Amino acid sequence: METIIKVNPSELNENLLNKIRNFIGSKNNIDVTISLKEFDAEYADALDHSIEEAESKNLISFTMDDFMAYSPSKK
Repeated sequence: METIIKVNPSELNENLLNKIRNFIGSKNNIDVTISLKEFDAEYADALDHSIEEAESKNLISFTMDDFMAYSPSKK
């Protein structure tokens, strides 16, 4: 089951937490995700710069099996 609760910052209070706690009940496998839908131009610019920098370099890619074979084993 999945539920999306959209709230304003002013609604982030103990009452909201209690409602979420009541909704969850005694379930053990719970994931809570907080997603901000606000555009951050500075972050987007930094991310674009990082992508451009990565694409301009000679990158090496591994499968997980290749990586595990390459990595030293812990004993």
